[in-house]
Amino acid sequence: MAVVLLVVLSLTAAGCTPSRDSEVEPTAAPPSTTGFVAAEGRGLVVDGEPTRLKAVNFSNLYHRNLDGNDLLESQHHSEVDFERAKELGFNSVRFAFDGEWFVDSPETFMAWLDQNVAWARDHDIRLILDLHTPIGGFWLDPTSDAVSFDVWSDPALQQKNADLWRAIAARYKDEPAIAAYDLLNEPVTTDATGEQWKELAQELVDAVRSEDPNHLLVIGGIYGVDGKYGAAGIDQHFLVDDENAMYDFHFYEPIKYTHQYASWVEGPIQDGGGYPDPDIVLPTGEKVMLPESRISTPSLPTGTTDWAAYDSGIVPLTDASAIAATPLVTVQGGMQGTATFDAITVTEYGPDGTELRTIIDEPMDKNGTLDWYQWTFGGDPAAPPGFAREATGHEDDGSLSISDAEDASAVSGWSNDGRLFKVTSGNQYRIQGYMRGQNISSTTETDPRITLHLDVYTRSPGAAEGGFIERDKDYLAYEMAKHLEFGADNDVPMSVMEFGTVRQAFEMEDKGGDQWVTDMLALLEENDLSFAYWEYHGTQMGLYLSGSGQPGEPNTALQDVLRRELP
Repeated sequence: MAVVLLVVLSLTAAGCTPSRDSEVEPTAAPPSTTGFVAAEGRGLVVDGEPTRLKAVNFSNLYHRNLDGNDLLESQHHSEVDFERAKELGFNSVRFAFDGEWFVDSPETFMAWLDQNVAWARDHDIRLILDLHTPIGGFWLDPTSDAVSFDVWSDPALQQKNADLWRAIAARYKDEPAIAAYDLLNEPVTTDATGEQWKELAQELVDAVRSEDPNHLLVIGGIYGVDGKYGAAGIDQHFLVDDENAMYDFHFYEPIKYTHQYASWVEGPIQDGGGYPDPDIVLPTGEKVMLPESRISTPSLPTGTTDWAAYDSGIVPLTDASAIAATPLVTVQGGMQGTATFDAITVTEYGPDGTELRTIIDEPMDKNGTLDWYQWTFGGDPAAPPGFAREATGHEDDGSLSISDAEDASAVSGWSNDGRLFKVTSGNQYRIQGYMRGQNISSTTETDPRITLHLDVYTRSPGAAEGGFIERDKDYLAYEMAKHLEFGADNDVPMSVMEFGTVRQAFEMEDKGGDQWVTDMLALLEENDLSFAYWEYHGTQMGLYLSGSGQPGEPNTALQDVLRRELP
């Protein structure tokens, strides 16, 4: 999970280099009749019997700038919390740690792990040890001053992380209360392909196997490249050279729902709607437009004009094949100058003109504009227009602009697929908003077309669900299937070591957090996936809603769902 880490600790202090020489003697595990968790085909087994890891994440306050010397005094949890996890229906705990803690004090770090392994064993819980932040790297919060990608370029840091895992493997190689080693949480590389993680992943695998042939390994995919989250166009998952590995992905779909009001999201997502919601549709393939059904405002005139309201009027949607629509702002026909757009509203009316609902009320302030993306279709790629998210707008602190879209053969605009909505043929629709022009002129003999409009779409042949799917369990299954294809193609087990949603999904009316969790648990069971819920306690997504100290106020609605649905 991406949250803030305030300080990356020094790796050069004397006596802090991870090595086997700094190990302390492990506490021997008592005899156990329980074997090790192992990969077999697309599932997991223990002594040949099928099993699943049903875990909750213990974050261990990894983001709070803790010193490894203080781990034994950590207030994150105590032994009773393993008992509570078991009572809720979990059989495992994904146990996060910061690699820097080992650097601070190898002896304290190992004693802390020993203590938690013993607590887990005593309560019939297995641990999934999770290197949540590596030695020499932190990227989980892109806005943090502590962001570092040094691990990808420094072989010495890579070796320190390999030595850390080697020390853990040597200590716990005979401990079945540990289910697995999760080698690195959410890798974001600085190269363009993710090859850096593929290479380091194998190095970490080899380090573990040099000491420990027994434990399952969890291999996360590529979560980002070029130093930022996002890996579009790249195969996220890859195989390592090891037969006892499970391949992992984190699942927070739809992100606008699960992270609404989340404080750590850049440009905080505000209201993200409810679940399920049949009026919210999401694309599953290339959208097929119905150009004759487009609904547009009048065009922004040439010259310089102040902010003014533009209104399409109430327009019937008559094409029976129409399924969905989305608002856009566009410039076409060749324009010099700057056109600025703000405050879009879309309203639906019945056939008789009765107002049914406001579908979109988009202020396009400084946060809202982050959800819009720019595009250009056609024209000369060597002469692109200018796009900007402006710091001022019509009565707020944001707007979108397009400048000098001079190529008359091109169409340029801003879009927001998150504003795609379901339409009903026979009903009527209206788009309204504000535009402003600065030195607008034409590069041809006719004035440019500068409008707010609704593009209307029909079914997409060959695309899943005809190209559009409602926000419900089928949508979750569709998104999950994109990852599961890797497991099917390679006959390997997969897991979801993070999923969850914000407390507002349980506390606010009609948000449907209980149904989202219910559907997620059902899909995880249907696909035989091990999992870990994020998180045990935290102010925004916890089973207990406290951010520091011992777990406090319970998220009762969430806990009720888990007790009911965890099989």
